Amino acid sequence: MIKVLLVEDSSVFAMGLVMALKAYKELEVVANVASLGAAVAYLNTHPEVDVAIVDITLEQQADGLTLLGILKEAFPHVAALVLSNDKTPAYIIQSFTYGAKGYLAKDSSASEIASSVQKAFAGDCLFFGETLPESEITRLFGGEDNLRSRRPQALSPKELEVLQMVTSGYSNAQIAAAMGVATTTIDSYKERIKGKFGLDTIVECVAQAVQSGLVKVNC
Repeated sequence: MIKVLLVEDSSVFAMGLVMALKAYKELEVVANVASLGAAVAYLNTHPEVDVAIVDITLEQQADGLTLLGILKEAFPHVAALVLSNDKTPAYIIQSFTYGAKGYLAKDSSASEIASSVQKAFAGDCLFFGETLPESEITRLFGGEDNLRSRRPQALSPKELEVLQMVTSGYSNAQIAAAMGVATTTIDSYKERIKGKFGLDTIVECVAQAVQSGLVKVNC
């Protein structure tokens, strides 16, 4: 029996997935938690968890990428499988570099998700459900050099969202309205982005991000 921890902050989606996976006797969803903190707390007291299904855009406390990093360092016995609506290449790349064993779309069928959980538990690497060696996934993203060139920024999904909107010409006020936060929060995001790039201005960050393919210029 493969013990599965679901880390998902949409209660409706989580409920549906848990019910769907009950049909697979080889799997047991032992808990559903909605945040990074709750996931870590659960894993600290339940070392029997084998696979964590992680939503990459958690709203509370921290994002799924941060959780992937924690799983890799503190709970290496837990295979991480990302389940997300987001198919942004940068998120996918960062998920694998943070130690995820697979990346699946949320519109995957229950059988695809169940099969992927089993494969991740077995140590296989999955790209949208297809079992691939890690070397092949690296090749899909342009090789080791390209993968490493994108990794150092380690932007969270929300930081990447801000950077993409800056690249698209949105003002602080427009970004804040789109994300439902204060403009001071956007300023904080920009400061963190500059720190991660090691650059002085957000314009320089945009230029480097465009060059590396981290964000796109919308024509």
